[in-house]
Amino acid sequence: MLNLAVAFALAFAAPDTLPPPPDPAVVAEPAIVVLRQPALPIVALRLSLLADDPPGYAGAGHLMQHLLLPRLEERIARVGGRVQAVRTSDAVVYTVVGPAGELDYMAETLRAVLRAPAAGTAEMLSAAAAVTQERTAEREIAPQYVRAALRATLFPGDLPPAGTDAAMARLNTARMDEVWAAMYRPERVSIVAVGDVEIAGVRRAFRDVPASAGQGVAPRADTLRAFAVDTPQATRGWFGRAWSASQADPAALTVTTRLLRNHLRRRMTRSAVDVEHWWTHHGQALALVVATADSLMPVARRTVDGSLAGLRDNLDERQVRDAAASVRREMLFFARTPERMADVLGAFSDRGEAAGSAQRFYAAVAEVTEDDVRAVLALLLAEEPAIVEVAPQRLVAQ
Repeated sequence: MLNLAVAFALAFAAPDTLPPPPDPAVVAEPAIVVLRQPALPIVALRLSLLADDPPGYAGAGHLMQHLLLPRLEERIARVGGRVQAVRTSDAVVYTVVGPAGELDYMAETLRAVLRAPAAGTAEMLSAAAAVTQERTAEREIAPQYVRAALRATLFPGDLPPAGTDAAMARLNTARMDEVWAAMYRPERVSIVAVGDVEIAGVRRAFRDVPASAGQGVAPRADTLRAFAVDTPQATRGWFGRAWSASQADPAALTVTTRLLRNHLRRRMTRSAVDVEHWWTHHGQALALVVATADSLMPVARRTVDGSLAGLRDNLDERQVRDAAASVRREMLFFARTPERMADVLGAFSDRGEAAGSAQRFYAAVAEVTEDDVRAVLALLLAEEPAIVEVAPQRLVAQ
């Protein structure tokens, strides 16, 4: 863990980890960041394309992931590697982990995801069905439903990664090359490599990415159906509150999130409480999701509704230091493997942050003071929260 802590703190200090300043005369190319970890002969390559589904075709990036993933898994398995594909609010992300000696082969395989997939009818129907199932599942389970409904209120432009029903109907008949042409630009690609490799080798491996593919499909209007029409059934009461906080300092907001979680869990021992810092290119928010017994719902609501003021009135510097230390320990624990470290570094890049932002954020968390947290709480208290509730189902005797 000590070695990881040093690596995280110095990740962007070594000269060969930073991409050079952009040259306007050079053809657009991906951003590349490398963190060399020679202790193990493996490498995690994370390739992300900034999320930009064409208007009216929400879910296009995730659909293409389903079309491309089987081939990607088959090729990476040949060298004993593994693959992960996710669609975040910021990007379409592929991560492959395998032997560092196979860098060129794995990079060549990853470059293939930067072209429109060629899919037959059966493959298209299977991928569309999988994406539709994911979209439905987000609304069927209470905790996912609460989070999705809060996001839709705070960030209406952040459509679900699995898209919408209307968009999927269009994608089923659209030409994938035209959809891809509307999404892909080399400069929208970011590559993070963590492991026993050097930046010169990674640059060489990704030197030939495809050029932009043209104009693509014409934009269309798209809408997300109202959440109230399909409220899930639940055996407990669920409710959520979320406050827009895009103007807050991210490090201070992260520490405030941890403090509020600690504050509520001490007071709501018979309820499940999650408090989260949401941070994407759409903005920032502090969100909390609570599950509790029906009989405890009234007191749980009162506790949550008074929680920001309650934290403010009971705050001291020691609590802030302890929360900041806890956040930093959790970051290090999460980033203990090459692919997790690549995820940490890549998340900042996907939000449009400059190289070195992850290291600076990690350092900034340690510098958060009581005054910084009070400033965040004042900002949140001035906001009207988004509110979502799911009542527990009631059994009726026959």
